[in-house]
Amino acid sequence: MTKIFKKIIGAYIMLSFEINEMNIPFTVQIIVKEDDEITRKIILERAKKIHEWLVLVDHIFSPFKTDSELVLYNHRKIELINTNPFFQEVFALSVWAKEMTQGMFSANFAGEYNPTGVVKGWAIEKVEHVQLKPLLSDPNFVAVNLNGGGDMQFNTSSGADWQWGIGIVSPFNNEKIISRFGMKNGAVATSGTSQRGEHLFNPSTGYAVSTESFNIISATVIDSKLTYADIWATAIATTTINDHNWLDYLSGSGIRISYSKKAERWLNHEIVDQKELVYA
Repeated sequence: MTKIFKKIIGAYIMLSFEINEMNIPFTVQIIVKEDDEITRKIILERAKKIHEWLVLVDHIFSPFKTDSELVLYNHRKIELINTNPFFQEVFALSVWAKEMTQGMFSANFAGEYNPTGVVKGWAIEKVEHVQLKPLLSDPNFVAVNLNGGGDMQFNTSSGADWQWGIGIVSPFNNEKIISRFGMKNGAVATSGTSQRGEHLFNPSTGYAVSTESFNIISATVIDSKLTYADIWATAIATTTINDHNWLDYLSGSGIRISYSKKAERWLNHEIVDQKELVYA
């Protein structure tokens, strides 16, 4: 049974629950005006649907399950045309992502297809729009947010004064916030090597992103859609702090940080701020 946690925030109530799937904690936060039996019943129904969706995504795309469609596809045991429509959707999305990022993002490495850099953002955005955003048509529901491992898609009811507080954590110290801002609707994605080590590969070199001072340890992209933000966060995390060619292709805003503790923010294709994280 899903456990719902309650927190009073000003005039509102936050009801939240957590789902652990795909080796990731997914947290759902729902802001309501009143906490009653009907509201909780609706939330529990959505929790069940979200959990079922995450289980399905893991079954299709897990690189660790021998019977996942991803593993079967890479072992030539199933053709693309015979895969789940969601697999085909992500495959097409991977091709588009490579073109959009001018090759900075690639779901292919060492002869295998691995769409890890796009699946999580795509899965979160999709289920948030299907299961959570429609709740805002009910006047008791104010705002919704789905956070999966730090990547989030959120929406707020039109006319509501609620804003989601977003904090960018220092990649050098998880207890320090280097930037704070508020948003009503949108998405935030972060990628890099600060949490998982050398797991990202630069498609142009074929090598893992190392801890050299000029390489990027963390990249955060802010946009309206998490799929887009997740792709670009992954792509930018493979760049160097001296490389700015990607700015020509990326809309929106964000922040990236190098191993040398240089942080830079960008907005609409331009760098707007650069500083050293002296106390990071």
